[in-house]
Amino acid sequence: MVHPSCGELADLFPNNYYFRVLQPKYQRIFDDCNYLDEIRTQIGSPDLYYAYGIPIYERIGRVNWFHLSNVLPLYSGQIPLSQFEKLNFRYLGWRIRSNYRHADVISAESRFSLNLINVTEPDRLCLSVNGSDDELQRLSPSSNDIENVATVVGTYKYKALDDSFRVFEMLRASNRELKLVMIGDVRTIPTALRAQECVLTTGVLKRGEVIKQLMKSKYYISTTLIENSYNAASEGVVFAEESYISDIGPHRELLAKVPFAEVSVPNMSRRILQVRRENTGTLQLKSWGEVVADMLSRVARQTTAAESKFDSRR
Repeated sequence: MVHPSCGELADLFPNNYYFRVLQPKYQRIFDDCNYLDEIRTQIGSPDLYYAYGIPIYERIGRVNWFHLSNVLPLYSGQIPLSQFEKLNFRYLGWRIRSNYRHADVISAESRFSLNLINVTEPDRLCLSVNGSDDELQRLSPSSNDIENVATVVGTYKYKALDDSFRVFEMLRASNRELKLVMIGDVRTIPTALRAQECVLTTGVLKRGEVIKQLMKSKYYISTTLIENSYNAASEGVVFAEESYISDIGPHRELLAKVPFAEVSVPNMSRRILQVRRENTGTLQLKSWGEVVADMLSRVARQTTAAESKFDSRR
């Protein structure tokens, strides 16, 4: 079940069947997931119902899996958001927590995020990271032509772009020709930053273009205040020559076995972690094949356990 904007998936993966679902905002508030009734009349009860960030309001499949796709509904207190955004996330967080009971498996993309999920049966929790196929192909030393640019990916408020610029200024103090490239919605970049001659904005780019930009970057900068996963940072540290990333839980998990340094940045109270691409050979990354295999194994165990429980009751 996908949003209509994902319709091209049907052409890319023709062996799958897609239901395109578009809900008005008011319907999501009062009758979320009403589309499931019609779909179930067509396909029956699925072996696995996987809800990507959407609360599971009732049992849908034999195995019901809730995946936390965005950590803000469970942790938005100190993050710079508008009052409407905070209200929206808190309401979604309430819905998510209220419906944990319908999920056999509850997953998130980092141990930091898993620790925010409070359930009485911790064996239902599962660490399920995103695959890193592109990064795994690039872990060996690269001979790319490096440009004298630092790159920031993502322009939402929690990305803390003012702090990213402070890191850039620190680097530029000894490299006056350095430029800063910001990838993401230009409208959410502070006006004062857009006005800087040394700042270049690209707007939103497709993933392939983002990777190309990172591969030719001298520096990758991420001062994000919060993340569900380490995937954005993993792309940066693998593709860019040198990276400066915020000291948050998922980033620490990414660098658990990688040499890095803690850096103090002028006019910035938070620590920044510095890592060079040449040291990323020990990154703990998984391919999508491994991720899917882990999921299928978990579903199989869950199904077997459910069947054994049913047999014992007969």
